[in-house]
Amino acid sequence: MKFFQLGVNAAFILRKHGIYIVREADPLPEESWQQRKEFLEQARIIYKRHFKQTTDTITALQKKYERPVFGKVRLWRLMELLAQCIDSSDPTLYCVSQLVHVLQVVDGMERDGIQDTDLMLTGLIHDLGKILLLTGEAPENVVCLNAPIGDYEKGVGLDNCIFQWNHDQFLYSRLKDAVPDHVAWLLRYHSIYIPECEYLMNQRDRIYTERYLHVFQKYDKRTKSVYHLPRNGIEKYRGLIEERFPQPIVF
Repeated sequence: MKFFQLGVNAAFILRKHGIYIVREADPLPEESWQQRKEFLEQARIIYKRHFKQTTDTITALQKKYERPVFGKVRLWRLMELLAQCIDSSDPTLYCVSQLVHVLQVVDGMERDGIQDTDLMLTGLIHDLGKILLLTGEAPENVVCLNAPIGDYEKGVGLDNCIFQWNHDQFLYSRLKDAVPDHVAWLLRYHSIYIPECEYLMNQRDRIYTERYLHVFQKYDKRTKSVYHLPRNGIEKYRGLIEERFPQPIVF
């Protein structure tokens, strides 16, 4: 039996029938702790900038993205681009790609026996708007959670409120006419903090929140991991994606 060093944190025992990971005993090296600290600080800065968005900022971003960014393209191709996207505001994923993240989401749904294909589809495509990171757009305009800006009457409805602009709003603008209403709504509001928005919800919002958003956020938030390797690759879900989006879309 021989031990093989991997960096400074892990050793592998090589045996006849496979490779077994030994629980790491050494602490992270100082350089890794420093990198972690820098990541967290960068995430804090991105969030601070995101929540400084004004109505003028949002109007300018909406106008900027009225025109196509990627042209007419198959949605499957956009899914592949998620492998290049890292959300630098998310310390639950650190440098794990957004493709791995969405696969973790649907992996969790499958583990729990969820068979709602609309929910599965939303799990796969909900972060597609983050491919704007590949165009040079500032991360504070692409990632982060969203909150309402300004004061509103109780029950006014989320569609009548202004939220920070990010990947949710961008993706909604591209797919709202190509998916069922509840899926479009979920894509648009999947990043909201529910307790802060409940008083604004109308009947439609409350129904969709109870039926879809609570369930979706459970998997979107709680399946994130820097350690969990999803059981399946994206190719398994190509059939579902191609079935729902058989023609190229303007993105």
